[in-house]
Amino acid sequence: MKVPDTPENLEICKQYCGTCPTFRENKLMESEPHALFCARGVSAKKDAVNKGCNCMDCPVAQKYNLKGGWFCFHAPEE
Repeated sequence: MKVPDTPENLEICKQYCGTCPTFRENKLMESEPHALFCARGVSAKKDAVNKGCNCMDCPVAQKYNLKGGWFCFHAPEE
């Protein structure tokens, strides 16, 4: 199921991406799509380094039964 790009989902996402070590370390907020990668797609920043992942703890990922994690690097698994 595709994650809707809604203000509500973005607010939830900010709580998890905001504390994510990969998101912070790589300053992914400065590159499109900035956040809510599970709905908007992977980050445009191609030299980002994996420092850990908060995706699977996020209520949005749980609500939509997303698999895989690291949605800033990879689309959710179907």
